[in-house]
Amino acid sequence: MDEQQHAAGMPKKQAKERSLRNASVAKKVLAGTLGLSLLQVPLLVSADTVSGTTVVKESVVSASQDSGSAASKGLNPADAKITKAQAESRVRDLFPVLKDAKLGGVTYGEQNVYPTNTKKVWVLNWTIQKGNSSMGFSTEVDAITGDILSYSYPYMYPLDDSNTAYYPPAVSEQEAQKIAEAFIPKAAPSIKAGTMKPSNQYLYSSSKALFGPVQYSFSYTVDVNGIPTDNESVSLDVDGNGNIVRFNRNTYQGDYPAAKATISKEDAEKRLEQGLSVTLAYIPSTSLYDTSANREWKLGYVPDRTLEPVDANSGKRIDTIFGKDLEGASQAVSYTALKASGKVFSPNKGGQLTADEALQRLQGIAPGSDYQFQSNLSDYWGPSGKQVWSLNWNKRTAGIFGDDSKNASVDADTGQLLSYHEFQYLNAEPAKTAAPSVTEVQAQAKAIELVLAHYPNAAEALKLSDAKTLNTASKTVYQFVFQRFYKDLPVNGMTVNVSIDGSGKLLSYNADTYLSDKDIKALDTLTAKVDAKDAQQRLLDDLSVELRYISSGGYPVDNTYVEPTVRLAYVPTLNGDRNVGYIDGVTGKTEASNLLPVSNKDKGAALPSDAANHAASKDLATLLEYRVLSPGEDGLLHPDAELTLGDWIQMMAKGVYPDQGYYGGQYQPIFTDVPADSPIAQAVQLFSDKGWLRDVKSPELHPEQKLTREAVATSLTTALHYNRLSKFFQQDAQALALSDANAIQDKGAVALVLKLGLMDAAGGKFDPAKPVTKAEAATIMVRLAHLQGKVDTPLNQR
Repeated sequence: MDEQQHAAGMPKKQAKERSLRNASVAKKVLAGTLGLSLLQVPLLVSADTVSGTTVVKESVVSASQDSGSAASKGLNPADAKITKAQAESRVRDLFPVLKDAKLGGVTYGEQNVYPTNTKKVWVLNWTIQKGNSSMGFSTEVDAITGDILSYSYPYMYPLDDSNTAYYPPAVSEQEAQKIAEAFIPKAAPSIKAGTMKPSNQYLYSSSKALFGPVQYSFSYTVDVNGIPTDNESVSLDVDGNGNIVRFNRNTYQGDYPAAKATISKEDAEKRLEQGLSVTLAYIPSTSLYDTSANREWKLGYVPDRTLEPVDANSGKRIDTIFGKDLEGASQAVSYTALKASGKVFSPNKGGQLTADEALQRLQGIAPGSDYQFQSNLSDYWGPSGKQVWSLNWNKRTAGIFGDDSKNASVDADTGQLLSYHEFQYLNAEPAKTAAPSVTEVQAQAKAIELVLAHYPNAAEALKLSDAKTLNTASKTVYQFVFQRFYKDLPVNGMTVNVSIDGSGKLLSYNADTYLSDKDIKALDTLTAKVDAKDAQQRLLDDLSVELRYISSGGYPVDNTYVEPTVRLAYVPTLNGDRNVGYIDGVTGKTEASNLLPVSNKDKGAALPSDAANHAASKDLATLLEYRVLSPGEDGLLHPDAELTLGDWIQMMAKGVYPDQGYYGGQYQPIFTDVPADSPIAQAVQLFSDKGWLRDVKSPELHPEQKLTREAVATSLTTALHYNRLSKFFQQDAQALALSDANAIQDKGAVALVLKLGLMDAAGGKFDPAKPVTKAEAATIMVRLAHLQGKVDTPLNQR
């Protein structure tokens, strides 16, 4: 049985938003760290939940608001070197598409953000009206330099669809890059010539899909004083028509430290390597935030401690969340076993829980009657096929926004607590500083009590791996990390995280990772062939440091905005890569961990040798570029292999959404022969969501059946939503004139695909029962891609 058969922890929409937020902050927080601490990513990743309290930001803009008002305390518009009129002028000049946009107001500083920050920016609030539809959005301009900080034009389908660039694009990627690099100096004049370097560090760049708007994403880092820096970057999207549709500039408004290090690189490396050893761990081959059911695993050696950056002048380790010094040398992570005592988790053995039954399992956690209670049963985000009760408590005041609220997610089948959070809203004032009434030891005991009561087999599966006390301006917060183990080895990225405040109140609980039956089977097959001593030597050989400016802050922690800071530091690298890495336990090679998702994978993959000289090589190359196809384990494409129905569904789904692991649809078993862990489960769900399987009446799909030419014709007609039209063409003269017309059942679909040029009838014969090869499918899909901008409703919008 799966671990009480639950998947990663919350309703799909909420989980997706959380993972996007977490991953974007993670890049900044984890930029300077390597090592075992990355087994504990959930604690560090969400900088806005470091204290266990999530700060909710509203984006309501009042139409009557004073356009010159300052949104944040401590900001004075008189300090701006760029006037609001100049800011508006710059935005309108750079983005002509805004000529029809109405400027609703301009504010100095970010608005409706709590806790407040001191970013010196002009925020311009726009409205675009088209017919009875309108869209509001904002752009930001640096009030000191005039750099555009953020711009993203809202897509208003179907009103804007006539201007959307579909495949084939009017400009190539190389041409788009030239457009981007010519635009950057105009939008960000503060960037000095020769200081930009191409980068792939941005996590959620636009995903290029064969069936969808064509957009090219580019990102660059910017050196300061000749030194790489975390806090200076540019990313932008150029559409297939050559228009800038998104622009983001990340910059530090303070002064950078002098670019002089008093500690040598060699000294920094010695400090880093002192006492360093390795720990064997299970490592997933896919991102922590990839919900794909097809996860693969490796055994690898990771550093036995957190390898933080060190100050280039003092030599002290640096806390990457707060930017503060850490005293003493880094210590190896130690684990404390849990003893089963008191209440332990007992899974529900009956039918699905009701909301009241889920609530009963949270006795001692759920707030009292002064909160309004609501519940909602929803699907998990991901392919698990599970449901969760979302339990919400709100304390209302007379103001527009609530005073505070709490949310819990409970597995509707097992009753396991998956997450609990306390939320603070805009008008909630920070609590006054008070001495803690419980000690860290007492808080730790409560945290252990919680995981034993709410996590399956916690005493066997979890060990306490980290305990921290955070003293902020408003309260004391105790944080605890419980590492997931399997057969005495830690499982990379899988933890339970608990935050308790100084009064002993639970602030947050997260248990949003799991091992499925398939995962456990995979783990059972792994055996390390490299011993720890050899892995340790490889780690020491490949470990180095890089001098760069690192940044902390720019986000709220426990209701208090952490001011951005920049320090000159030596940052650990493994084999020249700042990404968290490990030593493969089988090959002994240094590998990069995929803890965070990266879009546009395999962007420059070369066409395999068996496809390079194929008649359909151009179409095969297109599908390879758009990640519809990928080489097999033998490095080949096998273009003449006959496809199954399942293969076709997978290819078409990837044409719409290449990164199916991030597809937000919830897989509900539709066919008895396509279980949740099937490789095509998400593709089948996408087909179902779009109505592309409406004609399948059987409880079984039979994805293993050979894909025929007639089946492709019918599938294309359904995908284009021409089902009624195909019935009209059932007696079409062109179809009836085919020499094998009597063998064709769906003559209307065949007539349509012939008229649209999607398929051919060589020699007047259609061959409806002939199997379709991968190369033939590639040609059909590329033809469909050429057609998509000419149909009434694009495929990606159906």
